[in-house]
Amino acid sequence: MSSEIASIISAFIQGWFTIIAGLLGAAALIGTFWFGAKSALHAHKVDKLAEARRDNYSELVRSWYNFLVVFGSYQNIKEKIDIKVQLNDFSEKFRIAFKDLTTALHQSSFISEPLTKEKILDFTMKLTEDYFHLNLQVARYYLNINERDGISFQLMDFMNDYGIKCLELQKDLRVEIGITEDEEVNLRILNKQKEFAARVKSKIMKIRSGDFEL
Repeated sequence: MSSEIASIISAFIQGWFTIIAGLLGAAALIGTFWFGAKSALHAHKVDKLAEARRDNYSELVRSWYNFLVVFGSYQNIKEKIDIKVQLNDFSEKFRIAFKDLTTALHQSSFISEPLTKEKILDFTMKLTEDYFHLNLQVARYYLNINERDGISFQLMDFMNDYGIKCLELQKDLRVEIGITEDEEVNLRILNKQKEFAARVKSKIMKIRSGDFEL
């Protein structure tokens, strides 16, 4: 083989390896870009999910507080207004507050991890059953004057128990958005809530019995 042909073949082979090296380099660059873009997209989705959870959980807290305020208003009976009219007015406001709360619960369950989703679902189903119980007890409160004190204390205990359920659910929701939990602190909060509820109940009982020495 002549030296000219050998030189041409050598140049061809060298050029071919240069092309292959260029293609491999481009493939590596594309691969790096693809994995980088995928990682960035995943991080963006994680950030958006965390933001959505934070917003929905905050809305859930607001809805729960509104639910409690509306329910607590059942005792605001006005003497000069027909009692059935007042009961109907309360029932409608309570229905709206309940709907607002359950909507927030379903929205929160939609973006939660499976175990938390199940806990939210369990809470929602129990709340839905108890919603009818609460309406029935409030109706008894409005229509049976002599039983009002006993009914109100029963409802107070009932809702205090719900406060404990909410503390348990709250822990799971806080973990979902990356907030550190401390079981020792949680136990102190739980005990404080129980003691507070007992003190409030005691004060109300004293007032209703005519003892104003608080």
